[in-house]
Amino acid sequence: MNTTYPQRIKAVEFSTIIYLFVTGILIILNHQQLKAIESHLLIRLLVILFAGFLIIYNKIKKTGTTFQIIRQFWVLPLLGYFYGETDYLNNLLFKENLDSYFANFEFWLFAIQPAEVFSEIISFDWFAELMYLGYFSYYLLIIGIPVLTYIKLGPAKSERIIFIVVNSFYLYYLFFILIPVAGPQFYFKSSLANLPEGYLFGYLVRSVQVLGEAPTGAFPSSHVSICLMLLWLTAKNLKKWLTLVIPITVLLLFSTVYIKAHYLIDVLAAAIITPFVYCVSKQIYHLFTLKIKPYEPKFT
Repeated sequence: MNTTYPQRIKAVEFSTIIYLFVTGILIILNHQQLKAIESHLLIRLLVILFAGFLIIYNKIKKTGTTFQIIRQFWVLPLLGYFYGETDYLNNLLFKENLDSYFANFEFWLFAIQPAEVFSEIISFDWFAELMYLGYFSYYLLIIGIPVLTYIKLGPAKSERIIFIVVNSFYLYYLFFILIPVAGPQFYFKSSLANLPEGYLFGYLVRSVQVLGEAPTGAFPSSHVSICLMLLWLTAKNLKKWLTLVIPITVLLLFSTVYIKAHYLIDVLAAAIITPFVYCVSKQIYHLFTLKIKPYEPKFT
């Protein structure tokens, strides 16, 4: 009889625990230069205990669809917190953010600052609203594509997509911790006042930035990379929805620079590195979910 490891723990739960363990060790080793480490360690403990509760409860008691949905999706809301936390950890190796080097390289490469010039050249509110729409829709895709896959194709396909997205985020978060780049909106602070306000989505994006944005995670753009992964996963699993996802992806590619969330080189780097990060996450999931046949001695 074959045994499947994820019956005890899901791949996304395992990946989350590993990420919390690695960053927890990082916090402990650097406790002298970090503030309030107790709260960050406590959150890690609570998340791990919650994961353990779900695993044990699922094992000892038959659970319904609602519980399975919770276990499938509970990690996704935590991504925003883990992203913001990279700002807490990203000056351990480099004491200052590296934006001056990235901005200077971008100017050397293009002879302009694209994030500065883009919104100045096209300053119409209606165009800005399209950019804000594309940027905000990214958050909807992260939830929407796994949910839609769950409804249309079942929990197994959705679980795989969730793992690829979440594990890829963790890989980027670790990179953001090592290479601290805040992005144009923080490096060129005065230029934010020149951004067209747009309308509804302009208000929503600014609200999200006030609540959850931090001077971290600019290079490479995880927004662009994850969106490209979701586009690819949609093409493989939900082709009928490409007519919606493709325009959102195109708008996002432009919007990250337009609203000064990223340098143009962040976008280009993300496009280049995305296949590699995707393949790494996909391979980890494959290895984790691989069915292992028990040893059966053969007698001759």
